Amino acid sequence: MSMKVGQKIRLVRRHRHLTQRELGDRLGLGEGGANRVAQYEMGYRVPKDELLRKIADVLDVPVENFFLNDDYIPDILRIMFWFDWEHPNVFRLTNTTENTESQQSENDNIDVKLSGNAIVKMVQQDIRPATVLWSDQYGVDAYLREWSIRKQELATQEITQEEYLEWLLQWPESSDLAGLREPRRQWRKSEKAEE
Repeated sequence: MSMKVGQKIRLVRRHRHLTQRELGDRLGLGEGGANRVAQYEMGYRVPKDELLRKIADVLDVPVENFFLNDDYIPDILRIMFWFDWEHPNVFRLTNTTENTESQQSENDNIDVKLSGNAIVKMVQQDIRPATVLWSDQYGVDAYLREWSIRKQELATQEITQEEYLEWLLQWPESSDLAGLREPRRQWRKSEKAEE
């Protein structure tokens, strides 16, 4: 299940180390501000677009984070399908082939090595080639590569969950195009950014 607007407000508010009262005060919601913020976060009320823009501004994130229609995987895929229809040369899809060097791992899962160095964890009874999405458009490919790098950094604890969330919230301003430029907006904690 995907996050609703209120859940995202709560996540970002906590990420910014604000209480509901502090957010309510910064939004100018008056005496009952903390209660209204709580109602938004719990989904009892939904902020109107104008207030949502103000919330994004106060929380210092692009408002698009709150407007994404990502309730279900089909919603995300539909966006990609239509983008592909209108821009047919941006995305590429292919099916990988299984390499015979697959190895059994714990929990009856198998690490399946696929052509192109992809490794997919699958339950033994459900081994099948993965479908891979990539782009030969420079910008799209760099963004996808950067996302992969951030996921790897998170998995190896080179960055924290908090840093990953900040990168996500500030994207694309936080993008370094997979190491090709300085990000317009810093997202790493200061001691790591200086290294």
